[in-house]
Amino acid sequence: MEWHKEDVRWAFKLYMQLLQRGVIDENDRDLHFAYNRNEVRQIIEEIIEEEADVKIFAFGNNIYLTPGINNRYLGYTNEELRNEMKLKNNSELYLAYFLILCLLAKFYNSEDQNFASRQFVLVRDLEETVTDYVEAVTLSSEEAVESFEELYQINLSSVAESWQEQAAFDDQLVQLKRGKNRIGFILRVMSFLEKEGLVQIFEEQEIRLLPKIEHLVLKYYFNSERKEMLLNILSKPLDFEENKGVIILAAD
Repeated sequence: MEWHKEDVRWAFKLYMQLLQRGVIDENDRDLHFAYNRNEVRQIIEEIIEEEADVKIFAFGNNIYLTPGINNRYLGYTNEELRNEMKLKNNSELYLAYFLILCLLAKFYNSEDQNFASRQFVLVRDLEETVTDYVEAVTLSSEEAVESFEELYQINLSSVAESWQEQAAFDDQLVQLKRGKNRIGFILRVMSFLEKEGLVQIFEEQEIRLLPKIEHLVLKYYFNSERKEMLLNILSKPLDFEENKGVIILAAD
């Protein structure tokens, strides 16, 4: 298929503006009008997204860009992520990934996964949820946990060890809030997500999802069988039981 020069120009203008700004809001009507043209959208999806390893999408009144998983130019390396979230090693980075997955599972824990089931999650509730998961891991047999890890390709043992290294939060020690404790760890991870325009934190107590991450979850997470399965698993309490090599998830 041949494209007109003007359509190609608008497609790359959109891409360049998103590289510079990260988002195109509703006030930039010319770029929104261009994005809604089928020819421009085709150039973006068939050429720019594939060659640049990015995703460009509209959600609500804005147009966003997010790097692909293997994008080392626009995305983050493990070292960069550790520095951004002030993490000491890859084990803590893996814990951060698990924490984000738990957060999403608390929002998308209903049968209708097209919509978040709540408006916000309390930081304290998220801390209790992760602690409950870790306790389930530590109280289960090593064989049961290993079977679960192999089945779902998730290293819960590393998550549990890293979480237990974080001190339990003490309300009487306010200075610990940004220190080496579980609430402080959550806030460091959430602050990074807030910087990326994915969540909003209110008074270090409430976490709200922003449209960018809502779209990513619905379009990409629930189109991935493994990711959707993990969110479904983490929306309920974990109970490891050995039954002919199959891990059974406890009902609510």
